[in-house]
Amino acid sequence: MKTASGELRMSGQEPRSIITDKVVVTKTGSTMEAWFRHLDSLGAQKLTASQIHELIGTVDGLSTLGEWNQGLLGTSYQWSRGLRKRGQKENGFEIGVSKTIGVPVSALYEAFVDEEQRKKWLAEQVEIRKATASKSARVTWADGTTSLSIDFYSKGDAKSQIVVQHLKIPDSNMADEMKKFWGQRLNELKSLLES
Repeated sequence: MKTASGELRMSGQEPRSIITDKVVVTKTGSTMEAWFRHLDSLGAQKLTASQIHELIGTVDGLSTLGEWNQGLLGTSYQWSRGLRKRGQKENGFEIGVSKTIGVPVSALYEAFVDEEQRKKWLAEQVEIRKATASKSARVTWADGTTSLSIDFYSKGDAKSQIVVQHLKIPDSNMADEMKKFWGQRLNELKSLLES
C-alpha cells in the first residue's frame, strides 16, 4: 500500500521510501504527488515502465532531479498508480537477500559452488551456468525457469558477504515466498560456516 508521503508499505513491514518529497521539492519546487498528477495528464498511466522513464526525462522541471532520481520518481509513480509492484520488472519479479558471514570469501564461494557443501544448507538442485572464483555465480534455479545472480564480497580476512538475487519470478506471492526462503537458507549457511 502506498502512503501519502511516497512510501511503500508491504503488509507486516515498515514503510519504505526510494525517493522522498524532501528531495523532489528541493530539486524541483513541487511535491511528488503534483508531479504524479502531471504525469497522469500526459497519459503516463497507459505507458510501459521504459516509456514512463523516457517521458520523465522530457518533462520540463524534472531535469534538475538528475537521471538517477528521475528513475526513482518513475518507479514511485508506477507504485502509486498500481502499475507495478515492488520488485516487479518487465520480465517478472526479482528479490534480493544478503548475509555477512564470518569466513573468508573463498570459503563462502566454495560453500555455494561445491555441490557437496551446498547440499548441507540448500537441498534444491541448481545448475551453475557460469562462475568466477570468489566473485560470482550465475545459476538456473531448481524450477528450470527462474535464475539466480549470486555475488560474493570480501569484508576482510575472515568476513565476507553473499548477495542472492532471484530473478524472473512469475508473481508477487512467489517473490514474497522466495525472499523468506532465501533469508532462511542464508541463515542456515551462516550457522553452518560459523560453527
